Amino acid sequence: MIWHYLKSTLRSFGKNKTFVLINILGLGTAIACCIVAFLNWNFNAKFDTQHEQADKIYRINFSRTTNGRLVNNGSCPLPLGESIKNSISQIDQVVRVYPSGGNFKFKNELFRTSLAGVDPAFFELFNFDFTHGSADAIQDKRTIFISQEINEKYFRDLPNPVGETVTYIDGEQRIDFRIGAVFKDQPQNSSFYGNEAYIHYDNILELYEWDPTDWALFNSTFISLDDPTAVPTIESQLQAFVDIQNEAKKDYMVNQYYLDHFPGMAVRAEKQDLRNHWFHQSLPVSAASAPGIMALLILLIACFNFTNTAIAISNQRIKEIGIRKVHGAQRSQLITQFLGENLLICFIALLFGVFLAAFLVPKYSAMWIFLDIHLNLIEDTMLLLFLIGLLFFTGLVAGSYPAFYVSSFQPETIFRGTVKFSGSNPLTRVLLMLQFTISLIALVCGFAFLKNADYQSEYDIGFDTETTVYANVKNEAGYRTMRNGLLGISEIQEIGGSRHSVTASWYSDPIKVGTAEHDVDIMDIGANYLKAIGATLLVGRNFQENSQTDVERSVIINEELAKTFGWEDPIGKRMVLRDTIELFVVGMVKDMLVGGALWNPVRPMIMRHVLPERFRFISVKTDLDNARLVKSKMDERWKEVFPNELSTVAYMKDQNTEAAEVNLNIRDLFLFLGVIAVLLSAIGQFSLVSLNLKKRQKEIGIRKVLGASTLSITNRVSKEFVIILIIASILGTSSGAFLSNMLMSSIWSYHVSVNTSIIIISIAILFFISVLTVGYKIFLAASEVPAIFLEDG
Repeated sequence: MIWHYLKSTLRSFGKNKTFVLINILGLGTAIACCIVAFLNWNFNAKFDTQHEQADKIYRINFSRTTNGRLVNNGSCPLPLGESIKNSISQIDQVVRVYPSGGNFKFKNELFRTSLAGVDPAFFELFNFDFTHGSADAIQDKRTIFISQEINEKYFRDLPNPVGETVTYIDGEQRIDFRIGAVFKDQPQNSSFYGNEAYIHYDNILELYEWDPTDWALFNSTFISLDDPTAVPTIESQLQAFVDIQNEAKKDYMVNQYYLDHFPGMAVRAEKQDLRNHWFHQSLPVSAASAPGIMALLILLIACFNFTNTAIAISNQRIKEIGIRKVHGAQRSQLITQFLGENLLICFIALLFGVFLAAFLVPKYSAMWIFLDIHLNLIEDTMLLLFLIGLLFFTGLVAGSYPAFYVSSFQPETIFRGTVKFSGSNPLTRVLLMLQFTISLIALVCGFAFLKNADYQSEYDIGFDTETTVYANVKNEAGYRTMRNGLLGISEIQEIGGSRHSVTASWYSDPIKVGTAEHDVDIMDIGANYLKAIGATLLVGRNFQENSQTDVERSVIINEELAKTFGWEDPIGKRMVLRDTIELFVVGMVKDMLVGGALWNPVRPMIMRHVLPERFRFISVKTDLDNARLVKSKMDERWKEVFPNELSTVAYMKDQNTEAAEVNLNIRDLFLFLGVIAVLLSAIGQFSLVSLNLKKRQKEIGIRKVLGASTLSITNRVSKEFVIILIIASILGTSSGAFLSNMLMSSIWSYHVSVNTSIIIISIAILFFISVLTVGYKIFLAASEVPAIFLEDG
């Protein structure tokens, strides 16, 4: 029996090998896209699952009301951890973490690395694998743990670096640390990815000269609980410390503390825009879900192709069905055979899809600096289960209707000739319309993201990244020495100093205007800083050099702050900072996107004047032709001024590199998926038209004999496809506009919206491809000699 089924299946495949091959290639390509999308989604779903005690771990967060809304923060006051150790009995362990960084020297080699201060219990709560040494070494205050990557970069000549001494360098400060262990790098879907070194938490207090009892200082604090039902009780007990914190920092009032469960912490931080989340975040929601949405749409197109083709060629097997039923075949047997045939095609397509995914997965992973996915069928059980599910999903969605419908015909109707399939019926028309709709959705999204990439590359972020070079000089002495070394460089047009940098350094505090209170971003800058970075002063004046009055009383604001308070003429307006400092507006600058990216909206900002003793950054302005030369000369000066520290000299535009790369990759991704969707639809359309024409060849021949022109026959046969295209154009462009706007809004604050030109271009492309695949095929058929069709009929 099995051999009979197989023989019948192979015979059917042989008669329709072109369409079987089309289905295999279409389904396989769609399956490959689904595999990439699944691995992308699973990367996010597995965030932090490598930590065995994850379910027991919580981070202490706090919420506060700012600008009239509740904002959550992923930190808590520094003394809170020590205060709750013994006062809340349900807590098993308390671990403080503070991220930092620094320059280190090993023998004659300098290197800079990220650094985190942690309590010793950190390595008991979280899983780290050690290649050398053990977690116990962290008990020693002057011990440092380094990552495998750091080990391979700077200690590659040593079989075991444990016991070696490295020197921490910060200006004139020198601290020797002994390497206590080497840990394997955390995976990219870990909250601790990117932390290259760990030291005892007490070193943080020493390096920053912090008072461990100061409730105005913040860090991250994790606790572990054996009993998760104790969470509400602990949160209630934590509220006893709210008043203590608010008394210490009256301008930064906390509403409540709450516990944030470690599993899913990184994902929630991204979704909720958590403030002061100092750990590696998950993929943005759109980056995790968008590839899956598009892959599903492409899979549906391929399934619709399969269904349409199966229905269209079923006419060739009607007599086979009638004969088998006459000989006693049950409907269930026929259904089993047809489903089996469909599953066999899907299985072959699955194999092709896995083969194609082996090439797509590494290329997709390489597109994103925050993603690391691999195709591993042997070790990835979830992927195997997904593939099995995908196989049955495609088999049932694509082939169940033809199998159940065709097998329902009775022998008497078959042999009487009353059962007849054509290449087109109401179901195939609906499926083809859905294919076109999905293709248009993909096209609209692709062109929208293409236009958005151009829009964002030219977006005015409020300062000049192309002609500004800057460096972190640590302190006033570093600033003055570096500045003196740059004065003789003729290509430098302006030199400015600041405590903060518009690219990566600012802070937030509340200000009051009348009775209204708002949190604002604050930058401390020197008199020439705005000129050095190419910012635009719209009204008022700049700060005056070495003016103590400006230091104490003056601020420059951005446009957004003026809009927030409804100021048409902001000059002279009064505000109060931290409840005590009275300030007056002397100038307003054009809005600047601090951080340089378009992910987040411009926030209200004030700039305060500081004198050189508080400078930490030096920024210089040049012209585009000399930017490379100026950076090179600044690097040379750095080596003379700071021989024991790595250069921090950088182009300001480098801060936008990641955002620009992500933008271009998103564009390429949607264009690729759009092309795949359109090609699959074109292939499906070609298959359906070919089979439709085959069934209507006698009709075409008779019309030709009766004098119908080639053009009239072409119009008649293609009429239904034009109607389908028109309906699909309306549904596809509206859905594509909605989806692309939704996705872009979830990624960026500033982006384009789908406009008429994008819709027209998308529809034009789909109609053009349809003319090539449908019109040309119909025209050729209508041009044939009638005798050929009548003989074949």
